[in-house]
Amino acid sequence: MNLLPIYYRTQFTGLLRSPAFVAAVVALPSLIFLFVSGTARGDNNAIFASFTVFAALSVAFFQFGVGIAQDRDTPWERYRRVLPASALMPFAANVLVALTFAAISVGLLAIVASFTLPLTISWWNAARLALALVGGAIPMALLGIAIGYWVSARAALAVANVLYLALSFGGGIFVPPRALPAWLDAFSTWLPTRRIVELAWAAVAGRPLQMEHWGLLAAYALLFAGLALWGYRRDEGNRYS
Repeated sequence: MNLLPIYYRTQFTGLLRSPAFVAAVVALPSLIFLFVSGTARGDNNAIFASFTVFAALSVAFFQFGVGIAQDRDTPWERYRRVLPASALMPFAANVLVALTFAAISVGLLAIVASFTLPLTISWWNAARLALALVGGAIPMALLGIAIGYWVSARAALAVANVLYLALSFGGGIFVPPRALPAWLDAFSTWLPTRRIVELAWAAVAGRPLQMEHWGLLAAYALLFAGLALWGYRRDEGNRYS
């Protein structure tokens, strides 16, 4: 029996029934965009692309980094852990749910942006942007899962917020790389968020999506998947051994 659709449906409907999650995580990037779009200066397409990365990032960190840490002590999670199912199944379902909510958040942002900024993104470049966001959301979702299993419920929100803001600003989502100090600009090129936003900028500008960015994101995905699985096994051993 394929349990992936069951895990996916359970996770998706559970989050959908939480208005606070939908409002805070899905709608927040659009609300912030409304406040800053009137004063933003530069390439409108690039500004929009940056915020799409921000939207996808918020789902990954707060859906998983905070949500999983809080769910670890629930009766359902304790029951699910004793089922004869691989740990990879809930991981895969969580990543798919993250991609779903990221798509909703980015879609809402696109609607808001179409009324506030004159965008000139072709359908082809929009598809390339979607590809870049999917490729970037996967390692970020896996990092969120790792946070959820390594950090306690009490500390998860603080850790997610610090990483969220550090990776957003350090990765050039809000501050263009040219405006960063030279040392921070050099360091940011190794951050996953910098690679995601570089892909997003290239997508909306019609430039090639460089394989170097994809390769580093794939390496981060493997690293974060390993950390998430390690944290899952560690938490399982602490609770059930």
